[in-house]
Amino acid sequence: MAKKKAISVASYNDKEYEQFAENITRVRYMKYFKGTKPAFKERESTGILSGAFLSLTIGCLAVPYLLRIGSDFSTKTILGLTIVMAATTVVLGIWGFMKMAKERRRIYRPVSDEEFDRYLAFDLKGLTTRARMLVTDKTPHLKEGKDSIEDVEPVILYSPEEYSSNTNLPLLIKRGDDGKVRFSNLYTMVLFPTKQGMYLNITYLNLCDGSAKFDRIYACPYTELEEVTFKRRKYAMTSQAGRSEIHDVKSFLIISKTGDTREAGVDVIDYDILKDYGGHFDDTPVKLAAMRLNKFVPEKVHIKVHDDLLPPSEE
Repeated sequence: MAKKKAISVASYNDKEYEQFAENITRVRYMKYFKGTKPAFKERESTGILSGAFLSLTIGCLAVPYLLRIGSDFSTKTILGLTIVMAATTVVLGIWGFMKMAKERRRIYRPVSDEEFDRYLAFDLKGLTTRARMLVTDKTPHLKEGKDSIEDVEPVILYSPEEYSSNTNLPLLIKRGDDGKVRFSNLYTMVLFPTKQGMYLNITYLNLCDGSAKFDRIYACPYTELEEVTFKRRKYAMTSQAGRSEIHDVKSFLIISKTGDTREAGVDVIDYDILKDYGGHFDDTPVKLAAMRLNKFVPEKVHIKVHDDLLPPSEE
């Protein structure tokens, strides 16, 4: 049975998708983290010089020996073949070294933070359209028309996620020139607040192939809501490699009295990553979420968001 190809979240952007060079964009995501200069094994000169080496070892050494001991070819014929292979080796060698010198002089345009953010915004827009469809389809209250998220502007929060929907696409992390930490695998929350409650889609998004998988859909009526908070915490988890780890994070949490959303949220700052990479996480989405939710959440529900995002040693 053939493996079904994952549908990219960008494809949910309708007509805009036609202007979105899917393959080029995915490559640009990878290049942002790994650089635009190709690794040694990816260079054109490496392939040419490998051909020269094979021509030398196989054509000039192995073939004449095999022909000599196991064929009726004359010495003159074997010598002629050897000369041809030797000439091929010289030509490929010169071409390969010239190409290598040219590659060293080439200026590779880096993928900027702005370019990465532009593509990310496009993917998140597609993810939002996808989430709206999934949440409506999987929530009876919405499907029956008793409430609607059709025209609701969502709140989008995300964090770096080691666990990937595709194990061949591991988590990549980079601190940008602006100091903001960016990453390739996201744990995303798309939250739709209405007058009656909050509807959530939580999923894993891998930017390097555009796939979103392992969706969870939650409905949280305001009558069940106890607290919306942004706090630092530590918890144990098992990594994709199977190791037990303690994560030091700040989480955006929605806490309700009962149901699936007893505690649903996303870790929006990972202090373990900051220790390794420095820089900072963008806290703007969290503050925007708090401001937006204040317009919907009843006054009796506590909403607490820290304005100061202090590093571990200062908090």
